[in-house]
Amino acid sequence: MNRTSLISLCVVASLVACTERTSSPAAAPVVPVAPDKGHPSAPSTEPQGAGSSDAAVPGSATAGAANADSGVGEYTGAPAAEQGTCSAASLSPRVAPAAPALPAPVESMRQRIIAASVACDYTALNTLADENGKAVRFTFGDGTDAGEYWRAAEKLGNPELARIVKVLNLPYAKQGNLYFWPAVHVTGATSDKDWGALKGVYPDEEIEGMKDQGSYLGLRVGITPEGDWQIAVAGD
Repeated sequence: MNRTSLISLCVVASLVACTERTSSPAAAPVVPVAPDKGHPSAPSTEPQGAGSSDAAVPGSATAGAANADSGVGEYTGAPAAEQGTCSAASLSPRVAPAAPALPAPVESMRQRIIAASVACDYTALNTLADENGKAVRFTFGDGTDAGEYWRAAEKLGNPELARIVKVLNLPYAKQGNLYFWPAVHVTGATSDKDWGALKGVYPDEEIEGMKDQGSYLGLRVGITPEGDWQIAVAGD
């Protein structure tokens, strides 16, 4: 190969190399893009629940809003494991004022007992029992803690809290310094109408048994005119 041919070959090779380099586009620089305000961002993968600022915490404004229509008033502190697990949970916490009208402290205590019972809140029931003085008489035995007594009874299948709610929705009567529910505890159940009012509080066979004995031996609730809850006991 002569010198002229060699120079021509080198020129051709250089042109080919330059063409290959310029045909590959350079990588475009990455430019940050601002979020599109017209489209929502991707959902967060952070867990929602007790650790979230949106979780309803007992006693917080969020919890208050969540319970605004629950009807249980201030009684929202029952343990989660007990909420909705007692016999009264399916009953309504809302109740019309008694007729004839009761003294305000008595009516207030009556309605708060109902609310705490429906909330399955044994701690609140204990608080109400001691709110105005003497603790409530809840058994003829040796018990000293009404809440624990009712909790244990409910676990055994005895609908103590449901009976408290149902009795407090019946007519009342006053005896001495106490307003009693149901009225038949004071007036006596002397007619089929009297016994019929107890239907749903106790099974029919238990009502028939009391009827045969001639007296109401079931649960009675007693509250003083000052609103001191003193009695919630059954038996002779």
